Amino acid sequence: MLAWTSDDRSRLEAVRVVLTDRGLRASGHIVSTSGDPFGVAYTLLVDPEGRTRRLTVATDSGRGERGLSLSRVPGGQWVGDQGSGPRTLAQVEAATDVDLLSSAFTNSLAIRRLGLHRSVTAATLTVASVGTPDTDVRAVEHVYRTVSADGQGAVIEYTGPLGQHELSIDADGFVVHFPGMSDRLA
Repeated sequence: MLAWTSDDRSRLEAVRVVLTDRGLRASGHIVSTSGDPFGVAYTLLVDPEGRTRRLTVATDSGRGERGLSLSRVPGGQWVGDQGSGPRTLAQVEAATDVDLLSSAFTNSLAIRRLGLHRSVTAATLTVASVGTPDTDVRAVEHVYRTVSADGQGAVIEYTGPLGQHELSIDADGFVVHFPGMSDRLA
């Protein structure tokens, strides 16, 4: 079980992660009390190569409930369903990873897949970014550059929609500290 809180303690994320030879399975919850308060429940499936296969999101806020099922089908196409039937999402076709905007955990996906926490390297990626609580999906660019890495973890410079930050990463590739967003509790 991993858990993060925002710097101002207005958001909490907890996720149960199961790692097997078949990949990664995660189920998490996010609660935010700042601005327009909302809650998010999500499940995530990642294949053995670290590629996201499915993200299911349910959100609840003062504006109502929303849901999203986002799946990568064989052949690489992303299919999304927000309750009105599945549709191909050509705008995120280049993405291998997803980023749930209020989640520290999902920033770990590309880092783990590329082994950025093990060696000094860099990568520029297109990710399928999912808004919270609106569940809108769009393609965004994330740039990761490993500043330092050792057996205890890594420092990785992140540049993306949330600005430029140095992330602290543990030896397993999971985010420990994302400045301005989250600090890991457990």
